Amino acid sequence: MQWLDTQNRVIESLNTFPGNSKPPMYTELHQDNSLSLYFNSLQEEQAGKYMCRGTYANSIQLNKTVTIETIVAITWDDAPQNQYPILGEDFPIQCKVRARPSPLVDWLYNGELIKTNDHYIIDKYALKIKNVQESDDGIYTCRASVLNTGELKERPIRVEVHVRPTVTDLSSPVDIIEGEDASIQCQALGKPPPKFTWVKSLTQQNLSSADRFGVDADTGMLTITNVNREDAGEYQCTATNAAGTANTNIMVNVIVKPKIMEFLNATVVQDKEATIVCKAFGRPPPQVTFRKHTNDKPYVKGAQPEDDRVILTNSQDDITGETVGTLTIHETMRSNDGLYECIAQNAGGEARRNGHLMVEFPPSFASMPNKTVWSWEQRPVNISCIAESIPNATIRWTIHGDQKIDNDAMIKQLGNGPLSTLMIAPLDRRYYTTYKCIASNTHGTREHNIELREATRPGEVLQSKMVEITATTIRFELVPPTTHPELPVRTIVVQYKEDRQTWTEAKNKTWSVDSYYVIEGLKPQTPYEFRFAAWNDVGLGTWGAMYREVTPGRTFPNQPKIITPAAEYDVSKFNNQYELSWLVPADNGEPIDMYQIKYCQIKRVSGEWEVLENTCWTEDVKTQGRTRHWLKNLYSDTFYKIELRAHNAMGFSQPGTAKFKTARGIDTIVVHHQGPLISSAAIIGIVIAVLLIIIVVIDIICCCAHKTGIIYCVCERSRRKPVDEEDAKLGRDEKEPLKEEKKITPIIDSGLRRETSITFDGKRSVSKTGFVGKDSAV
Repeated sequence: MQWLDTQNRVIESLNTFPGNSKPPMYTELHQDNSLSLYFNSLQEEQAGKYMCRGTYANSIQLNKTVTIETIVAITWDDAPQNQYPILGEDFPIQCKVRARPSPLVDWLYNGELIKTNDHYIIDKYALKIKNVQESDDGIYTCRASVLNTGELKERPIRVEVHVRPTVTDLSSPVDIIEGEDASIQCQALGKPPPKFTWVKSLTQQNLSSADRFGVDADTGMLTITNVNREDAGEYQCTATNAAGTANTNIMVNVIVKPKIMEFLNATVVQDKEATIVCKAFGRPPPQVTFRKHTNDKPYVKGAQPEDDRVILTNSQDDITGETVGTLTIHETMRSNDGLYECIAQNAGGEARRNGHLMVEFPPSFASMPNKTVWSWEQRPVNISCIAESIPNATIRWTIHGDQKIDNDAMIKQLGNGPLSTLMIAPLDRRYYTTYKCIASNTHGTREHNIELREATRPGEVLQSKMVEITATTIRFELVPPTTHPELPVRTIVVQYKEDRQTWTEAKNKTWSVDSYYVIEGLKPQTPYEFRFAAWNDVGLGTWGAMYREVTPGRTFPNQPKIITPAAEYDVSKFNNQYELSWLVPADNGEPIDMYQIKYCQIKRVSGEWEVLENTCWTEDVKTQGRTRHWLKNLYSDTFYKIELRAHNAMGFSQPGTAKFKTARGIDTIVVHHQGPLISSAAIIGIVIAVLLIIIVVIDIICCCAHKTGIIYCVCERSRRKPVDEEDAKLGRDEKEPLKEEKKITPIIDSGLRRETSITFDGKRSVSKTGFVGKDSAV
């Protein structure tokens, strides 16, 4: 017997295969001579008709066919579990399923059955989605079933819609600054988030691995370290994700910071035209301006609003690419001399450099004071001449017109310019003359005259007049002598003496000119003589303006002057007090020993001030040197009138008066009085009495509550037996001597006994009493 396969080929027996390997199909003969066909692993393609063929008696052919049908379980051949359609395109969700018998396939989305419509088309092996939208994201279920076998399988497929990258256009060009670090941001949208690459368009070099460049693939940031000029050009940013690629081109400009290439010092002659030139390079070409160091703001282009002589222009040098800034000054003046700053600016920053404009001019004596030089008594003197000029001037001197100063031992010249000094020793009057300083440089000559004059002492004081007199002081008005303004009177000197004295015994006093001419410390009712003299740099003038006066007798002081502002009344800073200040008046021969202050409340009635009744108070200030006093316990927002009198041994002065007003505030209850309400001795007595009362009250409390204190002891002593006191006297009344010591212990109360001991030393007896009990200190 033999088994034939579907191609009528004999299927070999298992014994024909070497080893233990088993072929896909084989036969095996059993003991009962039956022949079995085995399929080691049945495959779908092995289905078909198989024939069992036998030969009987070597002549009779027998055969029988068997049809084998294979059943294939549901198998997912092409059904990826993650699929990615692209937004806006058609996309088939693949689900190729295989089974035998053939399966039925349907689709579900979010648990609902999908039917063919305008958006979905169900094909044999796919679900086609038209014009994919982001809302098509989700889980789709591919469901296969075989009716004959009842098999059912589901395949969940996760669909994520991808969006092609779109690059956001940058504002082009992008400016970066040479020598600094720069960064350029490329932004793109897409799903999933795209990755970025940068290349330089000219060289197509990937900048991720280039020196000085860095690319962040996630954020799209391109960084450039230490920017070079060669980094200028076009760059391409590419954004890539699973849905596609997008790119954009960006033009990058490298800004070169300004650099001043040339700024030279310039020289010009006064009244001529000056030109200052500054050349600067940069990219983009910088703007050039100038600033004088004495000015806060730089010049503007064109003519300057405050000085149209100064004009600023800019131009470009086509060969070097430099900006040429030119500052032109017409009719140059000396004030235009000085330091100037060239300022070059562009988008990358600014550069500065200093230069100098020198304005040359002929000699000038502008800084020379037009004063006369003085000398006297052959004193050596220096006459100096300073000539301002550029270039420096040389100086020569002439005298008496145009005579040169030669071979004169009394005149010596120091320096020939721009500073020159004549040292003159004027031995006689011919040296007191005009000296001419002549300064010269390449631009001209100038002359300056200096007069040397002989100085003299001042003349007599023209007039003396007494304007105020007291018993001890006199004030004068004086008219000093007329003098040259450059040789003024410095001080006025007075000598004064009593009639019976000589001028050698006179006293002196010196005042500065136009001061308060007062002589103090005079004697009352005494005749005095006065004479005056003026003093200048030369010396003291002659005495003159003689005056004789007899001081009046001693009397009460002059009226004191209260210090107040020029207003009608003063205003206190406080609502209940006021500080009174005054000037010490003349005492008129007797020292001031006190001041009396009287102040009253006043109010204005019909434009006049009236004193309110019963509102006046008086205070005495007995300190002689006092010139200030606080008035206290005043009413707020109230007008007061003050009368201040000075007092000496002769009486009170006329009152000095003033008005003031207190500030607003809350009044406190104040009792005003003319003097102290109670004396100091009475106050001390009251305090002692109060203390004694307090002590007595405390002692009574101690006696009642605790059986202690002075009162308790007195009471206990009064309750003692008479024998105690008699026994204490026995030592001196009886002829018999007492024993050396005797103890008497009477019972006071339960728990407390008094113990008394008496000691006699032959002259006197001493009694000691103590309490002994359970609460006593033993």
